[in-house]
Amino acid sequence: MAESFSLALSRCAVINDPGLRNEIQARTDNAEATTRILSAIGRFGGDPSILRFEVTPQAHRGFPSTNRVAWSVRAVRPQIESPPLPPVAVTEQ
Repeated sequence: MAESFSLALSRCAVINDPGLRNEIQARTDNAEATTRILSAIGRFGGDPSILRFEVTPQAHRGFPSTNRVAWSVRAVRPQIESPPLPPVAVTEQ
């Protein structure tokens, strides 16, 4: 089964970089999947809040005998911590 992998935002700065395409192709072993992954990354438009892209294989539904893999691309952003809530005064009645 294919394995998940990460790509730093800086690595994806130039979507049409042949090196990036080759790297993804080597991990997916599928030219069509590579094109779809690059397209998904491109749709994020270089959002500077993204740290990296997590690319995860998922079993392809509908054609289990073909051993095809669908790939999910998720942008990972820094986790923003909420400020602590102010204390609440409790009064007894």
